[in-house]
Formats: sequence, structure tokens, C-alpha cells
Amino acid sequence: MSLALVAIVLAICAGAVVAVSTRDSGAAAIGLAVSLVAAALLVEPLPSAAILGVRIMAALLVATIIRAALRGGPRQPSPLGWPAEALLATAGAIAGVGLAVGLAALAAPASPGGPGPITPGAPPVHGSVVITTMALTVAAGTGLLAIGIAPLVHVRPGGRRAIGLVLVTQAVLLIRIGIAGPAVELEEIARAALLVVSAATGAALAAATAQARPSASSSDDTEPAVPDRPRGVVAR
Repeated sequence: MSLALVAIVLAICAGAVVAVSTRDSGAAAIGLAVSLVAAALLVEPLPSAAILGVRIMAALLVATIIRAALRGGPRQPSPLGWPAEALLATAGAIAGVGLAVGLAALAAPASPGGPGPITPGAPPVHGSVVITTMALTVAAGTGLLAIGIAPLVHVRPGGRRAIGLVLVTQAVLLIRIGIAGPAVELEEIARAALLVVSAATGAALAAATAQARPSASSSDDTEPAVPDRPRGVVAR
């Protein structure tokens, strides 16, 4: 197990927890940027400089779009607080590790001449590093999914829903890489474009909601007009 990959998974989950739980829009954007940039580094070995640059630039662009969407909008902190969000991320990550280990154990006997299922106390077999990287990648994806699905589904359109949409999108991409293996170069560009589109969609919904709320509140505050009484009628 690589300690660097474990630290990257912790950074991914910690940044996502800050993004969904803080009241400060700047801190939320920074936490989202840390989570997405760390997700771009969750691979062993590292990809080429061009692919790594595409991932990091997409992560920073998404954080910038979300920061613009949060600016001036209503604050939507997590009703549970950051300890509960961190607990959800931890539970999701543990479930992801179990899922990855189970899939690896099922796939091992199917390979011709491959090793059998992993038993407790058995020596590590060839390919265990790949299985560990797969488990950590799936764990990061399920951790993001656990804390991103609630803002996406149960929150009114706004900045927090945009963050939830980005986190769920990144979670699906990480789970895909962890289960199916690394992506090709063209898919890397599509993944980066999907992240940017999800952030732009969430920002557009947040802007539309912010524009509709003042008009709705002003219409609610307007008193209904009282019809004029005819002349010569005395009010009793």
C-alpha cells in the first residue's frame, strides 16, 4: 500500500467535507479545488504531463465556476455539520474498499493461470499493488458519493447543489477508473469536459434561483390594492 495514495484519498475526502459543510463561499471553493486536484493525482504511476495538466486545469476551472456561483448567493451550509459529513465520507470510503476487494477476489480465479482468492495470512501475490490502487480509487469515489448525493437531491437549487453535482460527477469518474482501469487520452478530455459542464450547469441553476428569489419576495411583500369605495357611501 502506498502511503502517498492514502494521503491523496484523505485530501479528496477532507476537501469535499469542507466544500459541503462550510458557511464561507471562499472556503467552499478552496475545499472543492483541493478535492478535485487531489483526485487528478490519484493514479500510480502518474500520467503524462499533458494529461495531468488537463486534469488540474479542469479542476481549477470548476472551482472558479463554483466560486462565482457562490458569490452573492444565499449561504447553504450543511445542516448536519462537518463531523457528520466526515463520518459519512469515512463510511463511504470503507464501503468502497470492501467493494473493490470483493470484485478483485471474484475476478482473480477467472483469469487463466491466475492466483486464487486472497485468504487471510496468505503472502501477497503478484498484482497486489494494482488491486490496492483500485481499492483506494473506488474508496475515494464512494466517499465523494456519500457526501455529494444529499446536497444534489435534497437541497433547493443554489451553490450547495452545484457543489453536490460536481462531487457526484467526480465520484462516478473515480469509480469508473477504479473498476475498469485507466482512461485513454480522448476519454481524459471527455472527463475534464464533463466536470466543467456539470459545474456550469450547477452555476446556471444557482444564478437562475438567485434572480428569481428577489422578484418572488418583492411580489410577496406587495400589499393588495384596496378598491375605492363609491362616493356618498359611508363606511360603518
